Amino acid sequence: MERKLTFKEKMGVLAAIIMFLAIGMIMGGNAAGNVPLSYAGGGFFALGAVIAIWLLTTHKAHDEVSDDY
Repeated sequence: MERKLTFKEKMGVLAAIIMFLAIGMIMGGNAAGNVPLSYAGGGFFALGAVIAIWLLTTHKAHDEVSDDY
């Protein structure tokens, strides 16, 4: 039986991808002298960071331990 990713796990992966691409936008924008691209990358990075912080602060511990992997 294959385990499916939960919504929060999918959101964590999405946040990591957003921040990875945003770093590229920031670095590429600075190298090319394109300031709006750098600022857009900063905005995308902030979006990924907000998602990541939301995931970290809304974590709930499991009440009971399950062996269903």
